[in-house]
Amino acid sequence: MNPLRPLARLLSTPHVQTGLALGAAAAIEANQPSLMERPRTDQALVVAGSFASGYVAGSAYTRSVGKLPIASPLATDVAMGVASGAVAAVLGPKVGSSRLASLATTAVRTWSYSSAAAVTTGIARGFVSRAGTRDSKARNAALVLALGALDVVSFMYLRDRISRYATDGRVPPGPGDIAWTLSVGTSVAVTAGSAIMAERTVARSSATVLADRFGGRAAAWLPATHAVFGGALAMTARSGLRHVLAKIEASNSRTEAGYAEAPTVGTVSGSADSVVAFDELGLQGRRFVLEASPGERIDEVMGEAGSMDAIRVYVGVDSAETVEGRIALAIEELERTGAFDRSVLLVGSPAGTGYFNYIPVEAAEYLARGDIASVAIQYGSLPSMLSTSKIPLAVEQHAALLRAISDSVARRKADSRPRVVLYGESLGAQTSQGAFVGGGTDVLEELGIDRGLWAGTPYAGKWRRELFAGGPNVDGSLFGRFATIDEYRSLPDIDRSALRFFFLDHHEDPVTRFGPDVAYRQPAWLGPAGRRPPNVSRTQQWVPAVTFWQTAIDTKNAATVIPGAFNALGHDYRADLAQFVSAAFGLTNVTNEQMASIEAQ
Repeated sequence: MNPLRPLARLLSTPHVQTGLALGAAAAIEANQPSLMERPRTDQALVVAGSFASGYVAGSAYTRSVGKLPIASPLATDVAMGVASGAVAAVLGPKVGSSRLASLATTAVRTWSYSSAAAVTTGIARGFVSRAGTRDSKARNAALVLALGALDVVSFMYLRDRISRYATDGRVPPGPGDIAWTLSVGTSVAVTAGSAIMAERTVARSSATVLADRFGGRAAAWLPATHAVFGGALAMTARSGLRHVLAKIEASNSRTEAGYAEAPTVGTVSGSADSVVAFDELGLQGRRFVLEASPGERIDEVMGEAGSMDAIRVYVGVDSAETVEGRIALAIEELERTGAFDRSVLLVGSPAGTGYFNYIPVEAAEYLARGDIASVAIQYGSLPSMLSTSKIPLAVEQHAALLRAISDSVARRKADSRPRVVLYGESLGAQTSQGAFVGGGTDVLEELGIDRGLWAGTPYAGKWRRELFAGGPNVDGSLFGRFATIDEYRSLPDIDRSALRFFFLDHHEDPVTRFGPDVAYRQPAWLGPAGRRPPNVSRTQQWVPAVTFWQTAIDTKNAATVIPGAFNALGHDYRADLAQFVSAAFGLTNVTNEQMASIEAQ
């Protein structure tokens, strides 16, 4: 038996052909520009996801329409395509549509795309089939002609998508990169699909064998065989994922050569008289406490004398088993180090790994001349994209820390209380703001929060959306959203003086843009080209599912920064932070020369 015959039989199935056609179109569409530049390995993942989405949609369409005994399959596809295409043209897409309307419109559009793919494959199939009724040579020639026409159309389609890079002023990918990503991406999608199909085939065959051996219908045995073989496949994938996550967590707990020795000053956690053990701070905690700014360095940077040693308090996730235990350690450390005697107390919510960006903390230490204490508590050891399950814990922990600090500050005399300011970045911004959901700006006043700065708040952040939607407990004069410091400085003096809470969000930051709804709803940032925000592609078109995969991978890449190479692009906010810290925290006693010295340092 020819081993390729089952494959040939599968490829001749109409629903497979439609799926492959729509998958190929989606894979080509995935090569248009998006928010961020992508290395070709990541672009291959975008192609894989887009191809798989297109295949599933196209295959499902043909399976559904094939059950409608209306007319011949080709006539049915043409009718479906004309009808759905007309409805899709009338409906949109439209920016700002409701979730239900967007789902309905996208379903119609996807139906239209699928019917177009089905018509194309149906015409090609009929052309080859009729040629085959005469002789095999004619059939082979027809097949070559059909494939050649498909190649020409695909090439023109792809060339248009690539040309958009030059229109945006970007360098387009080279032919080698395009060919590599298309081939590898589709291979990844096909391999994953093959594994699922193999499980399905084995489960069905096993069900038939069991029915013959023990009796009953094969369909009755099918759930059991799927449970066995599908479970085995899932367990294998889960085991591999757990192994990868364990390695990541271990890497975030390792001890680095430059941060192996416990601090010798008592103004930071992990020192000899600290209640928090140095070896329980984790990789990010050890970095954080050992980089605290000494008074001598602050004097050198600011060109002044008399600065204090900055205080830094950090509690690792391994420092105590419970949230209550970690909060108690943090408060004890703040009391021990004299943090409540400083003029500013900076409370941060770290990212998923426990990373608390040192740029805003160090900048604040210079601007406050060391008269500042900073505190953060770790809640996990995985990167932010893998830490979404920890968000409720992180929110609970941060809210508890703020309440404990508020109680401690309230017990002090009014003239000796520190100003409590907040900083959060990325997932840390979301978990920091999670403590205020439903409370508007009133809750900040209740907790005694003086000022706040949040950079790159993820799209899923609820509190930010609540604020900008307005409400009875929201004072709109207290907060603002900015992409650059110039946007803030362009405000009238009266508006700037009222601001206390700052959202720093770059227009092209996919972390602030990416959510599940981008798969089925056109986002505002991909509206009419002339009204798009700065740094957002003018040529990218929203495509159901495809834009989801593009933005998802862009989100991963946006969070990758190069130490020492300071940028203000995407999800990298380091080059913005010194000046925003000065404005947001009210630490404005600084000359232009001193600010330049801070940024240089």
